[in-house]
Amino acid sequence: MSKHRIEALTDGIFAVAMTLLVMELKLPDAQAPGGLASGLVQLIPKFVSWIISFFVLGIFWFNQQRLFHHVKHVDGKLVWLSILCLSLVSLMPFSSSITGQFTLMLFSQIFYSANMAMLAGVALVTNRYAFRHADLMGTPVTQGFYRGVRFRMVGLIVIAFAAVGVARVVPGAGNMAFLLMIPISILSRRLERRS
Repeated sequence: MSKHRIEALTDGIFAVAMTLLVMELKLPDAQAPGGLASGLVQLIPKFVSWIISFFVLGIFWFNQQRLFHHVKHVDGKLVWLSILCLSLVSLMPFSSSITGQFTLMLFSQIFYSANMAMLAGVALVTNRYAFRHADLMGTPVTQGFYRGVRFRMVGLIVIAFAAVGVARVVPGAGNMAFLLMIPISILSRRLERRS
């Protein structure tokens, strides 16, 4: 099968999911007690959830683009792995809205972190499958590329569990753990270059 149909579907779903994330940021009522400033302060948890989700989805989209740069054609298993990944991408706006709306509830952090961890797990399996099936590749996926992806995805899974731990201790602060994706992304690029 040609890879172009799955690339088009991927771009479309990422674009829609990343756009839907912002839907939870509704203008506050400026006439309410406390006015506009108070309303904007109340939006901070939703804003944090939006920005983390947006940039993590950006990392996943970039990873998918880099992987499919190497892919020449796809087989049924790679298609279904990609579709499973996209199903979890499409769930992100809902997960993000839950954690933004119910910031102090532990279950909202568990749900959001589970979505992140499953997305990272499927991305890891997809990259491993592509790495091990050179017959699908136009140009081989390098060991360095695969190590970098593995480091990012395992790192995100660990962060997802850490976020739940943080939320148990400090309700509402769990999403801050996802800021660790910044150094993990930087370290993974160095790992790729070194390999």
